[in-house]
Amino acid sequence: MNNPHENAAMFKLKYAPHIGSFTHSAGKDPIDQINYMADLGFKALEDSGFVSPLVQFNSTRMGIGMCSQTPEMLNKIGETLAKRGMEMGTFVLTPTKWPPIELVTSGKPEYLEEFLTKCKSGVEVAKRINAKFVTITLDCFDRSLPIEMQTAHAIDALRKASDIFEPIGVTMAIETLADHHELFLRTSAQAYMLCKAVNRDACKILFDMYHLQKNEGRLIYHIDMVWDEIGYFQVGDEPGRCEPGTGEINYKNIFKHIYQKSKASQKDFILGMEHFNSIDSIEGEQALLEAYKQADNF
Repeated sequence: MNNPHENAAMFKLKYAPHIGSFTHSAGKDPIDQINYMADLGFKALEDSGFVSPLVQFNSTRMGIGMCSQTPEMLNKIGETLAKRGMEMGTFVLTPTKWPPIELVTSGKPEYLEEFLTKCKSGVEVAKRINAKFVTITLDCFDRSLPIEMQTAHAIDALRKASDIFEPIGVTMAIETLADHHELFLRTSAQAYMLCKAVNRDACKILFDMYHLQKNEGRLIYHIDMVWDEIGYFQVGDEPGRCEPGTGEINYKNIFKHIYQKSKASQKDFILGMEHFNSIDSIEGEQALLEAYKQADNF
């Protein structure tokens, strides 16, 4: 078998795997996995996992859950990333309610305080791993209120949360979701409106291409439409939420478009690999690497 380190991939874009993307190849130790990713040519890491007794499903398929790690492990992750010249992409805060409720949209003071307390819990984590992004979700509709009132409450909450993250140089990546019809933030245009209204550098769009393919499609069109408020991208093919080439999205064209537009506008993005591996084995991890090599070959 060829050594995958012999010809480390040199990608045009900064794709960010997560702990678990290469477990079969690198072993279970997070530090070994980060070093393996660096050897393969990846320049960033992200973590969309979380560990909570409230949540019944296993979200650690997309990361170890940074908010559940010890300070010692977080320090070690941050030091390893710095040593290997890798950036820390986004990480996810542990949910305080599950299933999600109208935490942000209701405008209830006690819910707002709970949301802001959750945001504060991520500050020390971000500092230890030198994260520049944190994923923020706006949970569910409050069906008792007009949509305009819910939007106003979301804007107010995001402005207050910006006060928490802005001093430490962390940007909230507000995520459009397709998991359930009751989730409030669903389209790129809606996210754009919120970011413009919040009007803070600490609040930008997480353009998750898996969710947005399901919710609105026409990905390149929508990328162009909301470009100046995008802070972060995430990747996942549809259907199946696996690596590029396993579904209907033409990622080679999209990656080329993002690359060219980034160069023209002097922007730099991390593209988080927030998806599963289609094959759970060493061979599947080799297929994952090959999928990104092919999609990046434009």
